[in-house]
Amino acid sequence: MERVVLGYDGSRSAEAALEWTAERARRARVDLDVVLVTNMFLADRVRADRVLETAARRWHDLAPESPASVVRLDGLLPATLASAARGADLLVLGMPSGSRSRTAAGGWMPLRAALQAGVPTVLVPTGWAVVDDPVVVGVDDDDSSLAALLFGAAEASAAEVSLCVLHAWLMGAPRATAVFVPPPSPRRTADTHAHVLDAAVDRVHNEFPSLSVTADLVRDNPTSALTRAAARSSMIVIGSHGRGVVAGSLLGSVGSDLVGRLARPICVVPPHAPGG
Repeated sequence: MERVVLGYDGSRSAEAALEWTAERARRARVDLDVVLVTNMFLADRVRADRVLETAARRWHDLAPESPASVVRLDGLLPATLASAARGADLLVLGMPSGSRSRTAAGGWMPLRAALQAGVPTVLVPTGWAVVDDPVVVGVDDDDSSLAALLFGAAEASAAEVSLCVLHAWLMGAPRATAVFVPPPSPRRTADTHAHVLDAAVDRVHNEFPSLSVTADLVRDNPTSALTRAAARSSMIVIGSHGRGVVAGSLLGSVGSDLVGRLARPICVVPPHAPGG
């Protein structure tokens, strides 16, 4: 049984995360821990306990076959939440739609919790909807996204939808050197990135031979490419180097650019996640 930790504070975004988790429990039972982090000095413990009781009742209504426990932890975000999620199979957090990632609730806190927890973390926007569109996973040109690739394939297989493997690339700027070195041709660069994408698709075929997989090679920055792909996806899956959230080294970290902008859940997968 999959162990899921849900960060919950009674907000609309937390309710969206709970509903997403309940939808997940429809296809396989989950063992849910609902965690509310409070400030040990300022917390209204009575109100916090009422919030957790409401969450427990809501979960029972939505997923009566899956057990759930609720816990209030005194501490600071995101470290306390990340600590509670260590060893779990999945951490789920809500995200206000249309928020700016520079704010705590809007993005940096959930992203930091995802990195600190070291487990796959799903960020669920308010207003998400159940769709049967493909899972889209962004792959980098190194091994950092291997765990994300396999996680995305497993998610698509379990949900009985197809998988889209997306790789975005741009022509790099020429280096300033004492000796002129002609830059690689766009055709040769495109071929190199096509090999990266082909290798990723081959890996999925080997691990999930019955899964329908499409490949999408895009000449664009990763943020733009994944934003467009999100409109026809059920989930966006990206990897993490451990230093920041990434979906391509060409522009570095793009997680903060995606979070809060997309109407689809985003899953951040660390490089050492199971299967990677």
